[in-house]
Amino acid sequence: MNIKIVDYGICKAIGETKKDIVPGSTTGYFLHSYDMEFLERTDVISPKVGLSFGISYEFEDDLEEAELVDYVCRIRHPKLVNPINMEQFIECTEEKDAYVDELGTDFYTFEFDWELQLGEWIFEIIYEDEIMCSQTFIMTE
Repeated sequence: MNIKIVDYGICKAIGETKKDIVPGSTTGYFLHSYDMEFLERTDVISPKVGLSFGISYEFEDDLEEAELVDYVCRIRHPKLVNPINMEQFIECTEEKDAYVDELGTDFYTFEFDWELQLGEWIFEIIYEDEIMCSQTFIMTE
């Protein structure tokens, strides 16, 4: 099984974005969208509240039928401190499953000033405990 990055950069959700409550995440929830539009392919970003960035990826295999696979999306980032509960984070992970013939997406949306941390933000797709692909974004002023 191989997984490759198809697109990356600044993006926006198409249609409704929903919040899934996830205790232990930076904000207490994950944002999800059924489809994303990539607006600018870049790996150097000036962060601001409201901005979304991320990746799309696809699975490559030789199967005749679409197989459902379990995998993990991880974003490693500079230390974030949630001012409400003072929890500190250097990564967020999300367990996902998808059919291998579907295009997957993972994104991060800056919603609060305390999330606007400069430095490297690294998106990784992990399958069977192995990093299959990654994309690094540099947050700069």
